[in-house]
Formats: sequence, structure tokens, C-alpha cells
Amino acid sequence: MQTPKHGLPSMTKALTGASAILQVAHTGPDGRLHGHTYEVTGWWEGEPCAVEMQARLQSWLEKFDHQSLPPRMSRAEDIGRQCMMALGCTAVDVNRPLERLYARIEP
Repeated sequence: MQTPKHGLPSMTKALTGASAILQVAHTGPDGRLHGHTYEVTGWWEGEPCAVEMQARLQSWLEKFDHQSLPPRMSRAEDIGRQCMMALGCTAVDVNRPLERLYARIEP
């Protein structure tokens, strides 16, 4: 195993992450409309510019921010899957930190 200039074995894998906040409403299983604040973190393989990735993530989330989500995006896992497809993420974390609820979406 070769050790590159940064001192880590070449078998390591770098992921670059960027987060943004999403505030949305949705209709729960009980039929009641309510809202959540999510922290959405996209992870990309390699070392892309994190600031550019954050701008892309924020731009995509703006379509939904302060809106009522469609049923296809009513759960954190659904938001993560849609984000992964739209932005080509390696993984996506969709968290509700105030409630201590977390979802990670990976291929």
C-alpha cells in the first residue's frame, strides 16, 4: 500500500460535505399539516469545492423551502433520495436535530 504526500494510505476515500437548512410543511399519516426544520447535508466523493457544492444544494432546496412538500417527499428519507438524484451526491444526511431524528441515504 502506497502512502501519498498527505500521509494517509491510498486506500482512503475522501468525501466532501456541505449543508443547508430546509423549513417545510407536510401532511402526516394522521392527515394533519405540520412543519419541520431539516438540516440537509450532501456528500460528494473526492474533493470538489465545498462552497460550490453548498451553493448547488441551497439552490435545489430553495424550491421547497417554506412550502408544503408533495407526498413523494413527505419523509426525510424521501428528501434525501430526491436530493441524491438531483445533485449526484454519494450520500445524503437529512436530520431533524431538535427532535434528535436522523436519516442517511446511500446507494
